Amino acid sequence: MWSFSFCRRAFLALVGSIGILGSTAFSQELKTRPPADPQQAEPKPRQKIGLVFEGGGALGLAHIGVIRWMEDHHIPVDYVSGTSMGGLVGGLYAAGFTPEEMKVFVDGIDWHSVLSGQVPFQSLGFRRKEDKLLFPNRLEFGLKGGRFNLPNGLNSGNAVGLLFDRTLLPYYDLRSFDDLPIPFRCVATEIISGQPHVFKDGSLSQALRATMAIPGVFAPVHHEDLIFSDGAAVDNLPVDVARQMGAQVVIASYLDSGPTDAATLSSLVGVAGRNVSIMTAANVARSLKDADIVISSDVSKFGALEFTRSNDIIPIGVKAAEAQSAQLMKYALNDADWAAYIHERESRRRTKIPVPQFVDIYGVEGSRQKDLEVKFEKFVGQPIDVDQLERAISDALGTGLYSTINYTIVERDGKPGLRIRPREKDHGPPFINLGLNILADAANNVQFGVGTRVTFFNLVGPGSEVRVDGAVGQPATLAGELFKPIKAGSRAFVAPHAYLNQQIVPYYQGTTQLDQYKTKQNGLGADVGFQFNARTELRLGQDYQWYTAVRTIGQPIGNEFHLNPLVSAAKFQYLGQDDMMVPTRGTTVGVIYNYFTERPNESGGFSQMTGRIQHFIPIRERGIIFTAVQGGTSFGAENLGLAGVSLGGPLRLSAYSRNELLGTDFYLLQGGYLYRLARLNPVIGDAIYAGGLYEIGKMYGGNPQTPSLPNDFAGFVVVKTLIGPVLGGLSIGDGGRWKWYIGVGRVF
Repeated sequence: MWSFSFCRRAFLALVGSIGILGSTAFSQELKTRPPADPQQAEPKPRQKIGLVFEGGGALGLAHIGVIRWMEDHHIPVDYVSGTSMGGLVGGLYAAGFTPEEMKVFVDGIDWHSVLSGQVPFQSLGFRRKEDKLLFPNRLEFGLKGGRFNLPNGLNSGNAVGLLFDRTLLPYYDLRSFDDLPIPFRCVATEIISGQPHVFKDGSLSQALRATMAIPGVFAPVHHEDLIFSDGAAVDNLPVDVARQMGAQVVIASYLDSGPTDAATLSSLVGVAGRNVSIMTAANVARSLKDADIVISSDVSKFGALEFTRSNDIIPIGVKAAEAQSAQLMKYALNDADWAAYIHERESRRRTKIPVPQFVDIYGVEGSRQKDLEVKFEKFVGQPIDVDQLERAISDALGTGLYSTINYTIVERDGKPGLRIRPREKDHGPPFINLGLNILADAANNVQFGVGTRVTFFNLVGPGSEVRVDGAVGQPATLAGELFKPIKAGSRAFVAPHAYLNQQIVPYYQGTTQLDQYKTKQNGLGADVGFQFNARTELRLGQDYQWYTAVRTIGQPIGNEFHLNPLVSAAKFQYLGQDDMMVPTRGTTVGVIYNYFTERPNESGGFSQMTGRIQHFIPIRERGIIFTAVQGGTSFGAENLGLAGVSLGGPLRLSAYSRNELLGTDFYLLQGGYLYRLARLNPVIGDAIYAGGLYEIGKMYGGNPQTPSLPNDFAGFVVVKTLIGPVLGGLSIGDGGRWKWYIGVGRVF
């Protein structure tokens, strides 16, 4: 029996032979045939094609592969619609981006930073840096309207919005999404009504930001009286939208994520995600039935947050489109028609950005508006440098007052201008920082504390702040400070303050704890200071203190005291690191000098100064070398007891207990290495680091059993989480000492 394929090849060969033999006669006939009727020569209009992209996070990178195959095979697209990540890919395609340009775009994004949604530490103002170092986590709440408010998302979405602002800036005056190289629509959920909203005009950047606003992860997008979130819940594969645009043939790019793995349902996040996917699957199923061609990309081996896997995910889309080639090639154009189609599409693409002639601050008033006008005035009259512009935006976000700041071009009286659109945070001010302080070691030394800071803004003039700090546990504190610039916009300031501090302090001789004391250091006073920039501050101050140490356990050995000194203080800080939890680069410097008019056990006063310098150096992609030098001196004062300086505890001679070494003067040298073991889900964490550290120091003026040159080796792990850094380690030191320790709170 002859196979079907053999018969087909034979038939084609026969037809080809006949065609060759008859070509001469056919050519001669053409020469004598009368001219055809022009109306009969018009080609039949082709059907309008709509391409629809499903949402699915990083899985949506497969859509780029689908586009690549269709472009390579000359399949024209007349309408594009999409949701969430499908909206992003569809919006870029509709704006004229080629598949290659889209890949460069997604590969150039620092997705971990974008998804974490944190303002870079280096961009924070000095006081916001202090907040983050005292409470090194992502938890911020508010008291706006006198109510305790949660933020409306773990991520403000500002980084995503800036990506769109930068990329789509040439389309600043777009009247309708029909004016794009390919007409475009994207879908979001209007969360007040619960109904789908189809974006067809307005800001293309804001439309893409809205369609990707995943509830609980990215903050929703506000526009006038409407609030938008991700459109997946209502129409994740908007085939109906493409039909409404006029598509006669709809090609749906579907993301097949495979069956649900029961192991992923063991967590709150997994269960919540599964419920969302169930709702999404229902509307996708309806859309698939209405599509003419379904390109199904098998992305089941990838996760929705694996944006760095573009080299693996994009080819899956190419393969999926190839599997539907028999249906797709029905709509392919010949070379001439394809060239005409591309020419017409490219003629609608915009690439030029006008030079702004003014700055327009939209959405805020008063002193904040004036501050922003001053900050962005430098961009008037010159071509926009988007890198510098976005650094200026990041610095403005570093004030802590705004959730997002976007930009575009507007026209006024026929002149283009730079519009800066800040949005104030919905949950504050006032703002609340919360944090845990947990430290425990093998010697059953446990410190547990919960701290908070409430910050009020502009109560006594522009730029002023009132801080109220409180902590329960160890240590226990209550403090307040008024920070007020000398005049609006000045870097010089005054800062009256008051504080109550209480702490349990052990006293050791050798490795034996003899006593335990309760120290109280309460006071009030005022500082004058100057902030040189967002990294550097100098303060000079005068306080009056009530300073006591009272024994609570053990025998009396002369360490108790009751003082009421005047304290003259100088404090210098340089915060040049790049992260609040585990810096990868930069330097920090902190120096504090105090002169007390009274001293324990003797008459007269004494001076004391402590300082610390840290430096961090990145090594290749994952490594960090860090060094630190610490020191303190009491300038010859002796017999200070608990008013002296101390060493001991995790990362302060880790093999020794907290405050085990007590004296009048000290130094501590440290050197170590950290290696990033793994990245965590950027929405709830950051990374896991393993490290090693060598420490060596010296304590002067201590008791007779103080070791001459204490030192140790420590190995530890740091996990950067949503609630702050979690530390665990083991240290082995001189004299047979060793300690394991765990903690939550500031590490470096």
